[in-house]
Amino acid sequence: MISSIYLCFDQKKPFNPLLGETLQAKFPDGTQIYCEHTSHHPPITNFLMEDKDGLYTLSGYFEQCGKMGANSFTSGLRGPCTLKFKDGHEIRFGFPSYKVGGMVMGERTIETVGSSMFEDITN
Repeated sequence: MISSIYLCFDQKKPFNPLLGETLQAKFPDGTQIYCEHTSHHPPITNFLMEDKDGLYTLSGYFEQCGKMGANSFTSGLRGPCTLKFKDGHEIRFGFPSYKVGGMVMGERTIETVGSSMFEDITN
C-alpha cells in the first residue's frame, strides 16, 4: 500500500505559491480539483477534489515539512485528508514521511519514516 501512495502523487504545476494563490483543474475523466495556498510559513495548501458523478470528495490540507540531516533529507506532508463517499461514509487518513539518504555520499536510498493511519469516521 505504501509503495502505491509513493508512486501516485506527482506535482503537475510549479506550485511555489504566493499566499492566496489558487489552482483549479479538470482531469480527462472529469474529476475537478481546487487548491489554495493559505499559509507561507509553514507552507500549507488546502484542497478539494470532486468526482464528476458526485461519487466522492477528497478534501484536506497539506503542510509541507522537511528536515536536513548530515547525509539525508526527510520530507513529508502533514495534515488530514478526508474521503467522503456519496452514501455518507467517511475515511480520514494521513501520510508517512519519506527519508532520502545518500545526499552527499554513499548509495541513494528512499525509506518510509513513521506511519500512515486510516480512520473510519462513519463506523
